[in-house]
Amino acid sequence: MLGKIIERREITHGTLQVVFKLSQPVNFKPGQYFFVNLPMGRKQFSINNSPNQSNILTLTTRLTGSDFKNALNELPIGAEVELGPIAGIFTLPEDQTKPLVFIAGGIGITPFMSMLRYLRETENPYKITLVYSNRNQASTAFLNEVSDFKFIKLILTMTDDPNWIGEKRRIDAGFIKEYFPNINENLYMVVGPPAMVEAVRKALEEAGVSKENIKFENFTGY
Repeated sequence: MLGKIIERREITHGTLQVVFKLSQPVNFKPGQYFFVNLPMGRKQFSINNSPNQSNILTLTTRLTGSDFKNALNELPIGAEVELGPIAGIFTLPEDQTKPLVFIAGGIGITPFMSMLRYLRETENPYKITLVYSNRNQASTAFLNEVSDFKFIKLILTMTDDPNWIGEKRRIDAGFIKEYFPNINENLYMVVGPPAMVEAVRKALEEAGVSKENIKFENFTGY
């Protein structure tokens, strides 16, 4: 399918958002990703918008200086890009009774944005806590929006921000046990850079979370 770029901007320093208007409506689940196909290859990006917006696909990504991302950032408004397919199984669970703990590191927030935007528009059946870890406020994508989600419990931690007066710790076993004393009543969904995801997965297991209560997805740089 073809997508026409209708918006391209940095939403925080070094974080690019691109909105594509589609040639035809598509169906997808919150949390899925899509491929962007450029002459030098194709890469996958999480869908950020709600499935209720079936005529657009939005991605948000860190600008790493790679050839692919440089090319993406240089595409003009109105450029048409081949998109698809849509794929991915990191989606909301069918069991709506189990509390969810979303753990996002940096740009790992993006699949959760699709989920949270969709749930904001519907009758949300889930009990959700979002743990969102970043180095500082200036680099935190969607900080104002996640702070305005009234239907979730939000835990922000800024690990390297002298102006932040809230939580500053990295997410380790002690952090998990402190915030979630009933450790195995939740399903933990973890997204972020591979090193962060692996560290959090180990921390969850060290805290006593059973493997069946952990779901994760890695974001790799390119």
